Amino acid sequence: MDRAKAFISLNRISLKLKFMLLGIVGLTLIYTILHVPMSKASHTQTSDATSLRTNLIGSWRLVSRESRLSNGDVVVDPGLSGKPSGILIYDQSGHVAAQLSRPGRTVEIIRQECQAAAETKGTPDTAQTMFGYDAYFGTYTIKESEGKVIHHLDAALFPGDIGKDIERSFTISGDQLTISFITTTKEGARVKRVLIWERLR
Repeated sequence: MDRAKAFISLNRISLKLKFMLLGIVGLTLIYTILHVPMSKASHTQTSDATSLRTNLIGSWRLVSRESRLSNGDVVVDPGLSGKPSGILIYDQSGHVAAQLSRPGRTVEIIRQECQAAAETKGTPDTAQTMFGYDAYFGTYTIKESEGKVIHHLDAALFPGDIGKDIERSFTISGDQLTISFITTTKEGARVKRVLIWERLR
């Protein structure tokens, strides 16, 4: 009888242990289902933000620069022409430098365009062109969720641009960077300007 009671008691303990183990396994599965996807999503968001900044870093050559009115008409910028050359650099430490040039510049333009340069008035949304050239450098910050980059100008060809913050929308597809923003021409017309850049290798 004692042996039978002991056997029954052991079976009961064994069953309790089995139920406890099943409960632990069940709780583990529930935790995994509820939390792992969230962790993966959080990791993906962090990776996307890091990837956006990483992809922007490098040197870019200007492919095209186009300004369009609200009706779709293309407006040629006389300061840089319809097909300027340019380079844009973002480094890993958060610095940016940009230079754009009108083709065919000569020494003679200094005398020819001196008066126009003296009458240049700044706009809050972009840097100004002088003598067929636009240049500045500074630092940059990225708004990952909005797909925007802000250039903080420490120095610029046009003194009125120094200290300015200019915001740009951007997208990256492979080795192509597209930057766009709304600005105003010297004639006072509102245009959407789109610049396409190609990564330098």
